[in-house]
Amino acid sequence: MLKWIMRLAAALAVFVIAAGWWLFAGFSKAPAAAPGLLDIDQWRSMIRDAGGDLPTEIRVLEVGHDSAPMLAARAGAFTGQWLTSYNSVQVVFPDSTLVIGGALDRSTSEGMVQSPEDWSFDDAAYRKVVDAMLTADKVLMTHEHPDHVMAIARHPDPDALAPRLWLNAPQSATLPQFANGELPAVLRDLPPRLDGTVQWVAPGVVAIPMAGHSPGAQLFFVTLQNGHEYLMIGDTVWSMSSIEDLTMRPVFTQFVVFDPDEDRAAIRKQVRAIHDLMQANPQLTVFPSHDRIWLGKLSEEGRIIWGFAD
Repeated sequence: MLKWIMRLAAALAVFVIAAGWWLFAGFSKAPAAAPGLLDIDQWRSMIRDAGGDLPTEIRVLEVGHDSAPMLAARAGAFTGQWLTSYNSVQVVFPDSTLVIGGALDRSTSEGMVQSPEDWSFDDAAYRKVVDAMLTADKVLMTHEHPDHVMAIARHPDPDALAPRLWLNAPQSATLPQFANGELPAVLRDLPPRLDGTVQWVAPGVVAIPMAGHSPGAQLFFVTLQNGHEYLMIGDTVWSMSSIEDLTMRPVFTQFVVFDPDEDRAAIRKQVRAIHDLMQANPQLTVFPSHDRIWLGKLSEEGRIIWGFAD
């Protein structure tokens, strides 16, 4: 009898270890290659051919922040903290602006608190995002999850926002799902203005569809007047250490956070492609939406500026 108990205990231990590996470490590594996924030469050519006055600055306005174990952001990272930024990006031109990302509002932020001692929300910054959308030529977003859309979905003047809002078809279709409430009809019925291909959207700015984290996920490639190039990767990864380590979020995060699930096979390829693009173009500034440490480093280097222009 004791022998059977010991065998059962051993089998159970093996199962627990295997399940733990699958949930927190397994099936999260990028493949050896992801050829043809990202074509920076195409983006550069589109910007050159279109011409126009290129932007002068990339600005990031943080409306809130939080922290969580790094394991939530990168599979196998059993130590360390992920410092989370919730923000919106402003691309500044000589006489106009673009806003990319709707950030999140206070009630959404309060419903997502991970570390009460690190959590903060800035109501004045959120109001600045809302106001900046109405002076921007275009308002776009990297994807349609609640922490990126609430200043759009709950904008106090949706009729004024709608003519400026440029979404792709999946974003238009799923925005009502992530709006956390009734979406104004003028936004709910807004036809997509992005056509689902790699597309020039403004001088120096190219939108790159990259479904995976969500159906409407996209990257933005931006070239400034000074020649500096940027790739906004949204939530492809939450921490730049995922790109460095070639490792995406764990399966556990899939179950706890995402509905619908992200396409893990697509994300793994995207992690590899971004990593290789950075290796081939060391001057390219790549940044995800939520890595507060990385954004702080870019600010210190003068590559981005905290706060929106007036």
